[in-house]
Amino acid sequence: MDSEPHAAGEPPADVHRPGTDRLWGESWYFDFAAADGTAGGFVRVGDYPHLGRRWYWAYVVAGDRAGGHALDLPLTGRREVPWRATDPALGFLVEPGGDGWRITAGGDGFRLDLTWREQAPAYGYTRGNRMEQPGWAVGEVSLDGESLPLVGPGQRDHSWGVRDWWRIGWTWCAGRLSDGTRFQATHLDTRGRIPPDGYLMAPDGSAQPVREVAVGTDTLRIDDTLLEFTDVAHVTIDLRSPDGGLSRLHRAMTRVRAGTTRHGIGWRERNVPERAAGRV
Repeated sequence: MDSEPHAAGEPPADVHRPGTDRLWGESWYFDFAAADGTAGGFVRVGDYPHLGRRWYWAYVVAGDRAGGHALDLPLTGRREVPWRATDPALGFLVEPGGDGWRITAGGDGFRLDLTWREQAPAYGYTRGNRMEQPGWAVGEVSLDGESLPLVGPGQRDHSWGVRDWWRIGWTWCAGRLSDGTRFQATHLDTRGRIPPDGYLMAPDGSAQPVREVAVGTDTLRIDDTLLEFTDVAHVTIDLRSPDGGLSRLHRAMTRVRAGTTRHGIGWRERNVPERAAGRV
């Protein structure tokens, strides 16, 4: 069922002053999934001020099908909300409101229209400039002419700093279990030089930072909690660097199981720079 939002402790669109690195970026992410796993999706706005570019992503999944579009446009004007694109390939609008974030997007064969509401305070990473926040989404998505209601958990991400997709790979996941537990973790492919970060959030809303993360093919252990994933639908986005490098971002809406009694739904992703493609 739907839930009342809680105070986030972060302004709706806190835009930061760019650093000096040309790959300094700032992004805002929203994931969402129907509680029964029938439909889901995600949107993202990502700015590279020194490159003068803004990325808009909007994707929808229904069953094992996926559709959507990634758009790379010149960054012009003010960076504050609302974020809007009116390109022929993608109509896109994300704006905060009194009852949460209103998110609409659509293109060839897909559409989404929903409200994303926070469910707990934002969690600030102990290392790096980033926050993550669990939420709840209510609305509708459409794929290939089939419209589906969507009521279920979501995740919001806001990060800023040097964002070099083509140098370091990572594994990320977030979701909700049937007892109300929320989880989120990021593990960078740095051979342990950079510790993982994220949280386990109890049903009462108290978040504990993760201490350890171990990544398997279809599993991820956060501290003492083993999560087993069964992917429902996949999206892959090819990302080209200014110098022509390639990284592939693999995202999947996934069913989650923790032990014999808890189950749930969420999203997971794997960023794979071209140089590391042979290891995946």
